[in-house]
Amino acid sequence: MAIRSNTGGRKRIHENNAARVRAHREKHKLHAFTVELPDELYKGLEEYLKFRDESKSAVVARLIKNQLLRKR
Repeated sequence: MAIRSNTGGRKRIHENNAARVRAHREKHKLHAFTVELPDELYKGLEEYLKFRDESKSAVVARLIKNQLLRKR
């Protein structure tokens, strides 16, 4: 592993940022996916995110949990 010069010589845990993100996703059992949205929906989502100060992941997870996976 490489040594970070700006942190007092502390060794890196991960080889690169991609490995760090991969390890984080594995640890927290997270999965990434891509969604294609019409421009109007995307703009509305961006405005909502600014208003609520939430991440896209948090909003999508909440919608799936509350709307799609709710008990009926």
